[in-house]
Amino acid sequence: MSEIGLFKSRIRLNLKEYISNIEASPSFEILKRSLEIVADELGGELTNYVMDSYGRKTQCDLAIVTPAFPRGVGIKIDKVTGEVTFLYDNYGGYDDIVRKITDEITQNYVAIALIRTMKSLGYQVEEETNEKLETLVLVGRL
Repeated sequence: MSEIGLFKSRIRLNLKEYISNIEASPSFEILKRSLEIVADELGGELTNYVMDSYGRKTQCDLAIVTPAFPRGVGIKIDKVTGEVTFLYDNYGGYDDIVRKITDEITQNYVAIALIRTMKSLGYQVEEETNEKLETLVLVGRL
């Protein structure tokens, strides 16, 4: 049966100062950038909805649609706790593709957050895209 499922992630945004406008939050900007990187790597695009196998749309805060998974992987953000939940319809054996997308989003989020933290501590840090691993790589020195 086709149905949009919710799957918790390990990402939690800091929204305390941005409850009225989460898009202004640096954490939200990092999450959006993470999706943009994955979309670029996989030839996809960002949207604000995902679809089930019947084509019914479910609205979400952010989503990525790729040629390999045109139903999309979405993100819902709990405005109080900042908890990030992935949404997608895994009907039809797309688990491996969806897992790859969600893992890359999470890895990119952590890498970007780490880069920004290191910069704030005075490190000279650069972003590089490693084509073989399709993820961000940190290069830094104090």
